[in-house]
Amino acid sequence: MKKIKVLFFLFVLSNLALARLVAQDISPSEIYTPKQLEMIESQRVLVKQNRDAFRNSLSENQKNLLKDNSLSTKERQQALMKTLTANQKEVLKGNRESLRKLKNDFAKSLTDKQKTTLKQRKQNIKNRREKMKDYQSGLDARRDNLKQKKQNLRERTKKN
Repeated sequence: MKKIKVLFFLFVLSNLALARLVAQDISPSEIYTPKQLEMIESQRVLVKQNRDAFRNSLSENQKNLLKDNSLSTKERQQALMKTLTANQKEVLKGNRESLRKLKNDFAKSLTDKQKTTLKQRKQNIKNRREKMKDYQSGLDARRDNLKQKKQNLRERTKKN
């Protein structure tokens, strides 16, 4: 009976901790106004349209360059940039400028409270990533420690 109570207590405690972790994440709909959410969606739509328009303007040779797996991603990108026509370069430049303008307009629409909330959210995400890296490195250290112990055990059994 005592074990059941202890297990139940641990279960409740773990659920509370999990709920607290989930509650720390604030959804974008709680941070942004409906108008700002529309601006974000229009940015996404614009990026997709620009990407599709650019892909449709590529020649077969340029498309084959992008599919060439013998090159690294950076090398593929550099090779493609060398083959772009003046018109394609203008399209890319226009896409960058229109997206930059939309981002600036969006940034201007943010209130100070929203900015601080977003900075805090960004910091929380960064902290979680670092904790995961620390945890992973801890697993690696434990794994290495276990390998070392196994090796020591093998050496001791060989001596006997």
